[in-house]
Amino acid sequence: MATFCDYHPTQKAHWVCPSCEVNFCPDCVDNRVVDQHGKKKVYHFCPECNVEVERAAFEDIVEPFWFRIPKFFIYPFHPRPLILLVVLSFLSVLLIFPSLLSLLIQIFIAGLVLKYAFTALKNTANGNFHPPKINSKTLLEDFLIVFKQLAIFIIIGYAFYKVSQMAGIIIGLLFLGFALLSIPAMIIVLVGSNSLLQAINPAMFVVMAWRIGWSYLLMYFFLILLLFAPAFLGQYIVGYLPVKLHFFLLKLAQNYYTLISYHLMGYVIFQYHEEIGYDVDFEEEEPLPEEIPTGEVESGQLLSRVDMLIKEGKLDDAISLIKSETLGAITALGLAERYYNLLKLKEQTSDMLKHGKEYLDLLAKANQKAKLVEVYLECISKDPNFTAKPTTLLKAASYLNEAGKHNESLEAYSRFIKTNPEDPLVPKAYFLASNIFNEKLRNPGKATKILKNLIQKYPNHDIIPHVQRYLSEIKVAS
Repeated sequence: MATFCDYHPTQKAHWVCPSCEVNFCPDCVDNRVVDQHGKKKVYHFCPECNVEVERAAFEDIVEPFWFRIPKFFIYPFHPRPLILLVVLSFLSVLLIFPSLLSLLIQIFIAGLVLKYAFTALKNTANGNFHPPKINSKTLLEDFLIVFKQLAIFIIIGYAFYKVSQMAGIIIGLLFLGFALLSIPAMIIVLVGSNSLLQAINPAMFVVMAWRIGWSYLLMYFFLILLLFAPAFLGQYIVGYLPVKLHFFLLKLAQNYYTLISYHLMGYVIFQYHEEIGYDVDFEEEEPLPEEIPTGEVESGQLLSRVDMLIKEGKLDDAISLIKSETLGAITALGLAERYYNLLKLKEQTSDMLKHGKEYLDLLAKANQKAKLVEVYLECISKDPNFTAKPTTLLKAASYLNEAGKHNESLEAYSRFIKTNPEDPLVPKAYFLASNIFNEKLRNPGKATKILKNLIQKYPNHDIIPHVQRYLSEIKVAS
């Protein structure tokens, strides 16, 4: 039975603390990146007692491969493999011509695809479900494994010929059917042992398939579907396209389904690694600081710790933790929202209003109109003299108007003008306020008064021509 995170009951637990025996999902653990001999490694610690956590049992976190079928099809659409497959498919079309050189190039390109697929298989078998990086190591290192797989097919073909010659075609076809059914098991043995002799040894691959059980047949069924999918596309869909486009799409489909097949086999190894005796070196490819801004990583970890305290009912501790860790400088919207709600819940009004200015600014930058209006009105209700940053206050006034809260919008424009009299946007605030009086509140007299005052106070401002034009429209309408 799967174990779930103690703080996120819908998430499976990937880690367990050996000290406090708490189960954590990946969002809850404290991740620390250490540079070891030029390679970054991620260590995971308990956010409660600071002890390094242990990986949860594999059966708790590994879902059967038949539940992941849609994810297998999405796998090649990651930018890494997608770029590689498109480029190699394009080169296959570009470099095809009747010569031995072209044939060698096509074989080399197919080998590159197969080598990348093998690397993806190995990564997946070790629990890393991110596509491999595209570099010389991925595409060229240990390229011999591609020839070893090719040798498996050659050996099967030769064995079929000899069996048919010695025992007749019926026995030969039965042998060929058994051999084809055993190919995935042979590839799995090849990946685990890197030995061609072991891969073609029936004592190895038959036992391998037997240990996986009926799931092996289900995997084989999916692999057959993937094998014939490009042919189906070529005959019934892309076959009606221009020749070069047809060839490009056909090669792309072949490469796409090849990568899916190897990713699927890798996952089956990962799922049944204990049954088949495969030693899994489980290292998930986790975001490192150079891939995710450090501030976002730290804020996410802090938010997880805060959520734990909230779930335990330790609201004051959660507030103290945020204060001590951020020193009042909160830049992540999620953490800012949690802090604001905690302060409101604990009725720490002074701190809530102080933080409210920063929170409103983050909401404005995120263009969260409804939430900004809600928080602004809450702050105003707590302190009639509350004011936000000038640009945020202007956005609040605009969003209030959009929300149909016209009087509140006028009050926000007035607050902006009074608290920022020298701001260059004050004339615009006057003008927008006059629009609300005229168009929303049906009070052209008040609008006219504001516009005339605006012309008198800022006669040389760039907005004046618009003001005069709008003023004339009001006079004509009235």
